[in-house]
Amino acid sequence: MPDQPQPVVDIRGLTKRFLGTLALDGVDLAIGAGEIHALVGENGAGKSTLIKILAGIHQADHGEIRIDGRIVHPHSEHVPIAFVHQDLGLVDEMSVGENVALVAGFPRRAGFIFWPRVWEQAERIYRAMGVDPPDPRTQAGRLGASGKAVLGIVRALSRNARVVVLDEPTASLPGPDAAHLFEVLHRLRGAGTSILYVSHRLNELFGLVDRVTTLRDGRRVRTAPIGELTPDAIVRDMLGRDLEAHHAASGAAGGGKPVLEITDLRAGGQGPLSFRIAAGEVVGLVGLRGAGHEAIGRTVFGAHPQDGGTIRLDGAVLPPQESVAARIRQGVALLAGDRLAESALAGMSLRENLFPNVPNVRGGLFSPIWTDRETAAADALLDRFDVRPRNPNAQIEWLSGGNQQKVFVGRWLATDARLYIMEEPTAGVDIGAKALIHRTLRDLVTKGTAVLVVSSDFEEIATLCDRALVVVRGRIAAELSGAALTVDALLTRSSLGAAPGAEAA
Repeated sequence: MPDQPQPVVDIRGLTKRFLGTLALDGVDLAIGAGEIHALVGENGAGKSTLIKILAGIHQADHGEIRIDGRIVHPHSEHVPIAFVHQDLGLVDEMSVGENVALVAGFPRRAGFIFWPRVWEQAERIYRAMGVDPPDPRTQAGRLGASGKAVLGIVRALSRNARVVVLDEPTASLPGPDAAHLFEVLHRLRGAGTSILYVSHRLNELFGLVDRVTTLRDGRRVRTAPIGELTPDAIVRDMLGRDLEAHHAASGAAGGGKPVLEITDLRAGGQGPLSFRIAAGEVVGLVGLRGAGHEAIGRTVFGAHPQDGGTIRLDGAVLPPQESVAARIRQGVALLAGDRLAESALAGMSLRENLFPNVPNVRGGLFSPIWTDRETAAADALLDRFDVRPRNPNAQIEWLSGGNQQKVFVGRWLATDARLYIMEEPTAGVDIGAKALIHRTLRDLVTKGTAVLVVSSDFEEIATLCDRALVVVRGRIAAELSGAALTVDALLTRSSLGAAPGAEAA
């Protein structure tokens, strides 16, 4: 049997403990030249720890990392690995060329920035990736979602990296933008760049990656070519069990008493929109990024100005200028899409993060906090959502993204709201956490509440919701339910009007 080519990155026996918790347990991982290698696993499986060791943020307790056969120590030396995170770190007010130069360096002449070389440098790196460059003078903020994602990769490769680590690159990309990103990744692979691709969206791995490594509880379960795997097989590797598919009930749509009624609503330059959600119903408000659906839930919550129309909750008109606090008291809850910037109470414990909106747990406005009651309630919610670590005194920053999301979902469940507005409720979470959150939302509506899911994740909307309202250019272009509610139908109807001259149906 001929010798296998030497991998670009060869990780052997990587082990890491945090305060007695074994985060990585003898993990092996090899990435070949010109390979797209997927790394999958539940939140808490060890993916983030492994990436942070490669980045030099953490130092491994045991094991070794080889690049091109040489042992390296990322915590104390530069290694040719670049990292592109979900937060791309772009400066929207700066040009494409300037964003690249922030990493690659600003070419100079006579001590001053030589701007023609700044523009040429960006164009050269784009072309080396096999990608047509945008005008390097264009503001980064004017690029589309996929354009920004590609710019993030261009910046990463500007330091002559052999390997690029992509952490959930499509978590906030609608389907067409994700497809464009995949084309770029295939070109990179063809040019010999190796890619470590971290994702919770298992379906997108097929046709994109070459091999998959699955982690569970800090251990490597399996590495296999993608052609030998199925989504169900990957799920079994991740969870150690089969995951029962949960299908949204199809008989609830529109059958109960209206909880939310929207009439001719205008907000954020969008609208007018009219729709209603019945008790016992999960409704999706969906569209491509920038379609206008993002502002609607926030307007109902009182966090965004209402420019016209009426909002009724259980038949009562909500005053247009009503505060968020008043909406919460009336039974409206909003899970914000940006969990770190808008949901997390940084520097505070899980217990404190769970109950900022629940006076009957925390005590009245001028009452002392009932710590025992709060801790008991926190323990119950952490158990219910299988939050790890299951310690109400752990700080929110210590948790993985999926476990943080479980905490924030639990926070709103504690309010016993009538209407739950969920923005991108499972973005960036693993398949186990996603199933749990979906199951929780379905359980909610069996009790007569209503759920509005605001999302650009067509697969989630098709799986979870009873009905989907497709928004194009700020208006509802289609309503889909039952057998008509499919990913293909959502993509098709959302794309109407995306091209110049197209009209929404």
